Amino acid sequence: MTVRISGSILLLMSILLGSCGFLHPHVPTGGSSTGQYLVTLSDCRGNAGTQDLTVVVTVVNKGTNQKRFVGGSSDGTMAVDVTGKTLKPYSSAGVQVDLPTGVPVKVTIERFGPIIQGTPMLRTLRVSVGSSNNIVEFRNVVIIW
Repeated sequence: MTVRISGSILLLMSILLGSCGFLHPHVPTGGSSTGQYLVTLSDCRGNAGTQDLTVVVTVVNKGTNQKRFVGGSSDGTMAVDVTGKTLKPYSSAGVQVDLPTGVPVKVTIERFGPIIQGTPMLRTLRVSVGSSNNIVEFRNVVIIW
């Protein structure tokens, strides 16, 4: 027997559990900094058909103009869902982007998974910028299905 629960019910369940102290569902605000880069999480969307996530971050380079890879699994980009399962982007290199000084640049990391449809959130999400020495981390990231 297979039981299907809609994403909105799972989100409600995670909110209720969060109010009990087990989970704290929210999309992180502000951002996380590696020192040279300020990274803000913009979106985390699940795709039921492909059973993966698309994560969108905005990167601000506080240093000189650069070209960097963002979100590569070989550089430490990964996530852990509420069941403890580790997820990685399918791209080992990530997305190469130009990062002009002080300009917010949106970066889309596609095919992040695999993940079961309806999973309400990620306990942790780590995104690399340029190398494994520059990793930002977000906690309790809600997944929109």
